[in-house]
Amino acid sequence: MNLSKKSKEILIKSDILNWYKKNKRDLPWRKASRKSLPNPYHIFVSEFMLQQTTVGTVKKRFNEFIKKWPSLDDLASKSESTILNFWSGLGYYSRARNLLKASKIIKKKHASKIPDNYNDLIILPGIGEYTAKAILGIAYNKSVMPLDANIERIFVRLYGFKSPILKIKSELKILSNSYISKKFSNQLIQGFMDFGSIICTPRNPNCIDCIIKNNCIAFKKNLQKTIPIKSKSNQLKKKKYSRAYIFYNENNEILVRRRSSKGMLASMLEIPNDRWVIDKNKLVYDKIVQNLKKKIQYKGSIEYSFSHFDLETEVFFANVKKNHFLKYKWMKKNNFKKSGLPTVMKKIIEVAI
Repeated sequence: MNLSKKSKEILIKSDILNWYKKNKRDLPWRKASRKSLPNPYHIFVSEFMLQQTTVGTVKKRFNEFIKKWPSLDDLASKSESTILNFWSGLGYYSRARNLLKASKIIKKKHASKIPDNYNDLIILPGIGEYTAKAILGIAYNKSVMPLDANIERIFVRLYGFKSPILKIKSELKILSNSYISKKFSNQLIQGFMDFGSIICTPRNPNCIDCIIKNNCIAFKKNLQKTIPIKSKSNQLKKKKYSRAYIFYNENNEILVRRRSSKGMLASMLEIPNDRWVIDKNKLVYDKIVQNLKKKIQYKGSIEYSFSHFDLETEVFFANVKKNHFLKYKWMKKNNFKKSGLPTVMKKIIEVAI
């Protein structure tokens, strides 16, 4: 029996809701706090963390974050450097800055209550259409359908789209409106997210256990392993170069400093290093090493991958006297792994020591 488009949508929504009740992931930010809904502050924090970071990584760090700052007021009162130190290892540090900025605005303009309407959320730093809708739907059960990678992939396969997702964003957005729930938005949104994570996975989807495969064009046409089609990129990832310097004093301490408030890893602690350049021949020694070139010893190199480029860094080491660097900050050697240093800086230290 051929079902109408509307009937298929209703059936798929019902199937996903039933599947979610039995198979939902146990995620700390989902714990209900009122009216069977999670704490809006928890959803607010988790959505910032989940941008460009896997659920597995976020689960542990989320609990640590909430333990330190259990409420928005606690978070909004902290300095940027404090939040950045915690964020070490999560990457994409602009998220931490935006999270803090948004928290301060919410405290000032919304009496510390996470906004429950789209217009107030969308103007906050670091919040785009997806994050705004995710907060509304998951925290407040508002009738919306945010499109994350999991949900987009499900729709692409259900309807057999053969174009890269980037080219059909508007079509997917229109399509998603047909899957908005008036009563069970919180469960349906998370149901789609979990279904994409567990069943309709990017590679080798588990079609055997799929409860919506009879309505899936990709399954019927055996396209599930070839769509979504990836966008072809003609650009090779850029490579940049730098040199980093480990200055080690008589107290087993490593010299560190604060990066500029603009650019990559803004305001983070760092090991002294040369400005990152595309042409290795244009490397210029950092001021701190100008008079120490004869003392520094080559220790090796590392390559670290950022989202848009790879950074190759030669690592140098020198024993120095602390009183020659009175204006600088020092960090105990044994503490660097637990410090707020970005991962790339920790890897540099590991090469030298």
